[in-house]
Amino acid sequence: MSGHREPNVVVDIGYGDREYWAFTNEYGQLVRVHADEIILQDDHNEPVLSSGRYYTDEAKVPGVESDVLDEGHIIADSLRGVSNAYNITPQDSTLNRHGDQAYMEDAIRKAGGVTNFEAIVTYPNTETQIPSSNQYTYRLKGNKIVDTFDNVNPDEVNASLGLTGSEPSDSTSSNKNANISSVDTNGNGQVTIKEAKEAGYSMQ
Repeated sequence: MSGHREPNVVVDIGYGDREYWAFTNEYGQLVRVHADEIILQDDHNEPVLSSGRYYTDEAKVPGVESDVLDEGHIIADSLRGVSNAYNITPQDSTLNRHGDQAYMEDAIRKAGGVTNFEAIVTYPNTETQIPSSNQYTYRLKGNKIVDTFDNVNPDEVNASLGLTGSEPSDSTSSNKNANISSVDTNGNGQVTIKEAKEAGYSMQ
């Protein structure tokens, strides 16, 4: 449960015989995770709790004791990641539970696992353990996927862009829907900051 990380180390964060490797930098920040293959949790042959997790709690990395930040796994329990400090980072709760992070994990589960998994974790400075963004690269059913998203509440971002709320009753409604569809380039029904920026929206 300790949130402490040693600097400049490589740690196996795969549950059981899985080899998922986490790398820290000289400041003890988790900056990279690599796995040749992600193999899903085995509910029948592993000691999985009723919560769907291997452990009753996660490491207390500085920043996770927050109303808006979860103890976010880089590789989820369902993908056989452990819950120590080398696999946990403070992550926006909405992003982790309902946003791009959750969408990515669900896609990997539905695919039965992925190969060539690589996560790059970025921070705003060398003092914090709260990431500013994550980039995930992996092969899903032979296709190379790159998911990049900022560690922010996607609902708040969408609201600030005017992409949420009730639809107007006038004729502009269909045009707004068309615009949202064009911004949502991965078709998951949610607009990320990256997608909005690429569509030309400015961040306030």
